Amino acid sequence: MNLLQRLKPEYLEKLEIVKKYYPTSAQKIIKSLENNQSVFGLTIDEASSICTFLDTETTLNNLLSLFKE
Repeated sequence: MNLLQRLKPEYLEKLEIVKKYYPTSAQKIIKSLENNQSVFGLTIDEASSICTFLDTETTLNNLLSLFKE
């Protein structure tokens, strides 16, 4: 199961909003989420973008909290 499939529903909704206003950034985020099964596979840039656009501070705990177990 990839990270996009594990993303919590409230963050999927935020991602839909990001798509409307920042389609290119949203596509990059979606691609990163689809291509990784663990947050530890993300680059620092990818993790930072995900946290920024999903409106959370960029920390490992916050990043982990975006996903279902």
